[in-house]
Amino acid sequence: MKVSGKRWKQISSLALVTALVAVTGCGDKSGGTGKEGAASGDSGKKQKISMMYPLYGNPPQKTEVWKKMEEAVGIEYESMAIPSAQYPEKLKASIAANSLPDITHYMSFPDPNFTQYAKQGAFLQLDDYIKDTKNLKNLPQSMWDFIKIDGKTYGIPRPAQMERAVVIRKDWLDNLGLPIPKTLDEFYDTAVKFAKNDPDKNGKEDTVGIVLNQTLGYHLDPVFMAFDTGNGWRKMEDGTLMNSAITPQRKEALMWLAKLYKDGGIDKNFTVMKDNQMWETLESGKAGIFFGAQTSDYSRFVTNLKKVDPKAELIMIAPPVGKDGKTGFPDGVGMFGQFVLPANISKEKAKKAIELLDWQAGQEAHLLRKVGVEGVHHKKNADGTIEMIGDKYAQDGIAYLIWNVPNDPLVSVPLSAPKDIQEAVKNNLTVVSKLGVVSPAVAYMPSTNVSKNFADLDQLMRGLSVKMVIGEATDKDFDKFAAEWNKRGGEAWTKEVNEWYKQQKK
Repeated sequence: MKVSGKRWKQISSLALVTALVAVTGCGDKSGGTGKEGAASGDSGKKQKISMMYPLYGNPPQKTEVWKKMEEAVGIEYESMAIPSAQYPEKLKASIAANSLPDITHYMSFPDPNFTQYAKQGAFLQLDDYIKDTKNLKNLPQSMWDFIKIDGKTYGIPRPAQMERAVVIRKDWLDNLGLPIPKTLDEFYDTAVKFAKNDPDKNGKEDTVGIVLNQTLGYHLDPVFMAFDTGNGWRKMEDGTLMNSAITPQRKEALMWLAKLYKDGGIDKNFTVMKDNQMWETLESGKAGIFFGAQTSDYSRFVTNLKKVDPKAELIMIAPPVGKDGKTGFPDGVGMFGQFVLPANISKEKAKKAIELLDWQAGQEAHLLRKVGVEGVHHKKNADGTIEMIGDKYAQDGIAYLIWNVPNDPLVSVPLSAPKDIQEAVKNNLTVVSKLGVVSPAVAYMPSTNVSKNFADLDQLMRGLSVKMVIGEATDKDFDKFAAEWNKRGGEAWTKEVNEWYKQQKK
């Protein structure tokens, strides 16, 4: 399927503001072609394939699933799972040293740096390798067309469904006699009462309404969408595009959040909260609302929360609706970056690397990734349900061993979870699929001239946002920020994207 300029406008991106942040990893010292590569190419010896990707949990261990993957593909596997916080720096080091591993997950997309690296010869062209695959070649053609550079393919998309979620304590709502909130005003009222009215009935004022982290980040996306800030860019009333960071709607949203913070509805400690601390606050039974959840995390949240409070009831609900009926989540591009191979990898290694990614995208790998090995990580009950055996699955880091996934809208459904949780996940994925807010500039690829300022502009935006929420900046400071944002490169960026937008409409 050929993707036209009109088609691009139907797909949305979350990465435009941070397009300079490129991520991959430090590499196999052989660069795919050194002594290691030569030895593993000898007859009777398995190819050793290294794979670099971000780690968000327990590191994978060399256990039964690891062995099954090696046997299925006929390789010796080397996992290079790097803690996600350290991941961006690994790209710079590995590309600078020309030492990419055999497979690297390059998460940032779209990214002008990626295009530059590809054109400079950092990555292997993959068109001839993909045509012989079983699963990869069946990814949507629009996805392949979207990533092509001058008609050539340098990466393999990692599918990613939009699986955002808003979670709330249903038992707290019941304790306070409150309905499930729908509008911004109702969410406001609920958050304040969760913080002030002892929703857990322990006689103490020790709960928080809305839990956030120190960067705000995407954790407030549902609020911004309800205020109609746009996704990355907003089409204004005069037909031009304005960056979401400086729209009047963004200012209005931040003023609303500042009032909510002052009234106690937002966790007062959010400015020092890291992701894991934010999750712990929710899972320890101290938070009532989390706007930045992922559907795939729901089962974990429920499981950990039940350990603390067996009577707790955490549910997923629709995002808030604004005064003009606006609501939703920023829509994604249907992929979480792409996998790349170094240009200097041997042909035989490249074939095995692609075979590994292809196998990981299939159902056999998917089931292993979900529940591990029967008799080791799980057992099947008489009614057909799957029951995990102790904590071995988590301890072995299975979820972070098989890193590619099938292009399946239900890939986030936890097969080992109780039926009610599985149904809740399916229902939320259905709801979310209809609430995507599309960016009008998804296909726009910024030039190096403007993209060099992205990190500075993003930092400027985040700093002002936090200050406004905690009351250290006002609406007048927002106007000063917008002027400074334009001065530091935002104006040139806006001019460039609007010139691109005009061309798309011709």
